[in-house]
Amino acid sequence: MTVAFHTKNANRGQVQVDIRIQASLNVSAFVARQKVTGYVVDHISDHMAGDEPNLVVEADRLLWRVPVQLAVLPQGRLGQVGTIDVDAQNGQLLTNSLLIEDIKRNARALVERSIA
Repeated sequence: MTVAFHTKNANRGQVQVDIRIQASLNVSAFVARQKVTGYVVDHISDHMAGDEPNLVVEADRLLWRVPVQLAVLPQGRLGQVGTIDVDAQNGQLLTNSLLIEDIKRNARALVERSIA
């Protein structure tokens, strides 16, 4: 599992990071991946699925960042077309129309490159 810490204050020079977080993850990586796969199959394309999530620490919450992979026949897996975050506490998928359109656009571009 990869853990990423995001900050908006990235300056040059010396950095010291001390992190201690204690939290219960109510949603496992496996469940987050299943939720994303179900969502993309139902709302975007049945040629997409969630991949291995990364745990992301944001200011006030923990998220599973789930890569969305595209696969088509006969080529198989073509690659990642986006990510969908899942709240690790309550399981809510953090999606919006712009994110979905980006995933669709990335998928179209990936398919076009694969057949060119």
